[in-house]
Parts: sequence; C-alpha cells; structure tokens
Amino acid sequence: MQRVKIKLPATATNLGPGLNSLGLAVGLYMSIEINGRDDDSLVVETAGEGAGRYGTGLRHPVALGMMRVFQQQERAVLGVHMRVQNDIPFASGLGAETAFRAAGIIAANNLLGNPYSRQQVLTLAAEMSGEPDHVLPALLGGLTTSFMAEEALIYRALPTSPFTIIVVVPQLDDYSEDTTSIIPERVALSDALYNVNRLPLLLEAFHTGNLQLLAQVMDDKLYTPHLKAHIPGYDHVCEMARRAGATAITLSGTGPALLAFAAEKHDKIAAAMEFAFEQAGVASRSWIVPVDTQGVQVSVARSTG
Repeated sequence: MQRVKIKLPATATNLGPGLNSLGLAVGLYMSIEINGRDDDSLVVETAGEGAGRYGTGLRHPVALGMMRVFQQQERAVLGVHMRVQNDIPFASGLGAETAFRAAGIIAANNLLGNPYSRQQVLTLAAEMSGEPDHVLPALLGGLTTSFMAEEALIYRALPTSPFTIIVVVPQLDDYSEDTTSIIPERVALSDALYNVNRLPLLLEAFHTGNLQLLAQVMDDKLYTPHLKAHIPGYDHVCEMARRAGATAITLSGTGPALLAFAAEKHDKIAAAMEFAFEQAGVASRSWIVPVDTQGVQVSVARSTG
C-alpha cells in the first residue's frame, strides 16, 4: 500500500493593500501522513493546533479534499489512515483550513497515480477553497499573486527577499464570527485608489527587501479600518512594535494574526507585541519565522501496513 507524506506552510495574505491577490508562505507548518488500508475504514489521528476541532471522519477538511478528487475521478482507495500534525494556528488568517483541503487533494491525487497535472491540482484546490491567495503560496512557496477567472486560475510566482517575520496571534475566540459581515461591499473611490497606488511599490519592496519602502506602502484603507475595531489594543500593539524596532506591520488575511517586519531585534518586538496585547486584556502567542520558499513537500513510498 502507498504512503503519502505532505508538508505545507502557513500563508499570509492581503499584505496591506494587496487584498485578495497577494499571498506569502511563512515558516509555520502542518504535516500529514496518509496510508492506504486493506479495509474500508477511515482513521484520522490529529495533534497540535486545532486537534479535535473537526470530526475525525469525513468532515475533516483533509478528508473533504480527498473526497473531491475521488468523486471527480469516480474511484477511490479502499481505506485510509491519516495522521495530522499541525503547527499553524486556526482561525487566525494564516490559511490552516485551506492547507488541510489542499493537502487532501494532493494526497488523493498521489494515491490514484497522479491523474491530475500540477496546474489541475492548483486549480482544483483554488476552486474548492475559494481562496487562491492562500492556496498558491502554500503549494508554490514564496510570494504569489492570483485570481480566478471563471474556471481558470490566473497566477504568478513573484520575487521576494528572505525576510524574517514576527507572527503574533491574539486569542480572540469570537473574532471570526464578529468579522464575517463587517467588510463593506462598497468603498470610497479615494480609498480604493489609495490601495491601488501603493501596490506596485509594495511588490518592489518585497523584491528588493527594502524595509523602509515596505513601511511606506503597507497601509490598507479598505479592510483594516473595519477589522482592527474587533482586535482589542490593535493600535497600541502596532505602536509598541514600532518602538521596539518593527518597520512594517500588517494583518494576515482578515486577521487576527499580525505580521511585523524588521531587520533585527525580532525577539524584542515579539515580546513588546505580546505585552501590549496583555495590557489590552488579551492573551497572545508569537513566532519568529522566515519566508518559506519551497511550498508543499510531498514524498510517496510503499507502506507495509
């Protein structure tokens, strides 16, 4: 029987003005090992972030990703034993659930002998998740831009420098529920132009590693003003991060994870941000991670059991 091992990075999207188009792979990971079985059982073992969040059967997002491939191919393996080790915080804007679904698609494709090409896997994962900006960096690594045009996935990998990033995630249990309907459907033209004008220079800042330029163009006037009201202490946290040495700060996706970019003093910045959240009555956790340049890692072997 086959054994498929898959490792996927976390993904940060939007990145200031790059709403629903930019994604960056960062060095937090989930690992999934899937073995075929000689019976028709589905066994799911989970550990780490979000363990127990989903049912351990067909409702698990890895299983849902696999089922999509099996249904489209109209064939499946007999049974599956799945082990999940996840270090990506859930409900944080770091793409954990999207990575799970993508991993299921990749695993099923390998178990069936790779009927889908790389492009087809990318497209299927983007369609299923509805979040190509998370899917592309998770699979390709680095910085990507993408959108869906009808049923076609349009994307490019973009050059980026090897930044070190401070990731801080506040513990806000009701954040996702609070923010589902607060993004406006219509915005002022001046605010839209504010974002559009900064986007080319944002790409240049990522390409060249120019932190000062990154700070000048990281602002967003469309999402962030609405989201930060639901993150206690947001402005204070950003101010304390800058005082500690952070150059640019942004939400990851729609949050509540924050990313801080700096050339040095990463530990000091992380501690300052956690302390600022504590002053606002919010527990938080931090990680200091690199940009992931590899994306998905897949190994396939024959299993003896």
